[in-house]
Amino acid sequence: MSTVYFISGLGADERMFQFLHIHCQNRVYVYWIQPETNEPLHDYARRLATQITEPNPILIGMSFGGVVAIELAKFLHPRKTILISSIASSQSLPWYYRLMGFLRLHQLIPVPLLKRFHFLAPMLFGAATLAERALLKQVILETDPHFLRWALGQLLAWKQPERYDNVVMIHGTADYILPMREHPNIIKIKDAGHLMVLSHASEISAKLNQILEEVIHVR
Repeated sequence: MSTVYFISGLGADERMFQFLHIHCQNRVYVYWIQPETNEPLHDYARRLATQITEPNPILIGMSFGGVVAIELAKFLHPRKTILISSIASSQSLPWYYRLMGFLRLHQLIPVPLLKRFHFLAPMLFGAATLAERALLKQVILETDPHFLRWALGQLLAWKQPERYDNVVMIHGTADYILPMREHPNIIKIKDAGHLMVLSHASEISAKLNQILEEVIHVR
């Protein structure tokens, strides 16, 4: 199999994919870069794309990384875009997120204050084990405040119609961060939360390998 590009969640990195066992010749982790002031998400994706060198790549995006993968797909024309615990359309964003964006509440809440409530994150994200909780806490504390506020603003203001061409979604039925909605080409992981890429790594790996084998076979 060829190169697979992984895009992690908001402010996170390749540690989120550490338990996956993927059958591919090469895996590349796309790293977040600092956004410019008021930079639109599509422009940011253009700059991020310099890390993706293979034509018609295979993209795997988790959470906010999935949203970025959708933006990348608009001009990279990937063979397959795989979303984990993510959304392919702004219509899938819960109403209370859209209200938060309309009221611009994300700009009013101090980011350091959000980080102080990291102890509540395991319940929301579905982090069950000590290792998962420790990693989640570490990621939250390490996330750059400027990047976090920018990314939240871009997510809440995202305008993306319902289009699922060449997109496969893997979503947990117990995801409280981005609740699962019915979509074409969705693979449901029963009782899995937002961090199922850690908690259900074996099941996710099997699903990913099946998808990748089909993509490479029909190439």
